Amino acid sequence: MQNSIPQPVFLNVEFIFSWLWNRVQLVFSTNFLGLLEFIAAILVIIGITIILYSLVRLNEMRQEDAKKAAKEKNSEKNSGKNSATKNGTSTSTDGIQFPGAINEGVEYNETWENIRSKLLSDSPSDWRLAIIEADIYLDRLLDAKGYTGDTMGDKLKNLTTERFPSLQIAWEAHKVRNRIAHDGAAFTLTMPEARRVLSYFEIVYRDLGAIE
Repeated sequence: MQNSIPQPVFLNVEFIFSWLWNRVQLVFSTNFLGLLEFIAAILVIIGITIILYSLVRLNEMRQEDAKKAAKEKNSEKNSGKNSATKNGTSTSTDGIQFPGAINEGVEYNETWENIRSKLLSDSPSDWRLAIIEADIYLDRLLDAKGYTGDTMGDKLKNLTTERFPSLQIAWEAHKVRNRIAHDGAAFTLTMPEARRVLSYFEIVYRDLGAIE
């Protein structure tokens, strides 16, 4: 009986190399890279969306905190004092009446705060309304200051930067109001644009002494 001699086992290097090469080609294939790019783009978009939402919410929270602080300050200043208001209005130190304003410094203006609160809404119609109301309030303030004119435009035309330093800013804010009123839904108003316009009104209100 002959003893069987075991056959040597050879490593199929060519097969292993071919298998590895196919996997490398798969990883670096156009379709696979395209998939990776698509996934990366989706992740970037999600990240940007989260960042923008966080910034908007942070700004809204700061506005709410400022409003609460102003109300608390108002309550403290008015404690122990007789109310100087009548029919929802009060008088500033220069004798002009500002609805919701506080005598002695006008730190809190209810009308302005109500206008600003509309920016907390997610509805562009509320942003439009805020700008329209801000423009109406500016018109009333100009009347109270004695600036004459049949319309807001006429009043601004009769003013100079010497008398009214924020005249150009008032014009820019009023122009956006006109576009909202005349173009209607055809005028696209974004949140950043609404905030920018209301910041213009805020500067003008300070110039007129309605807010600090």
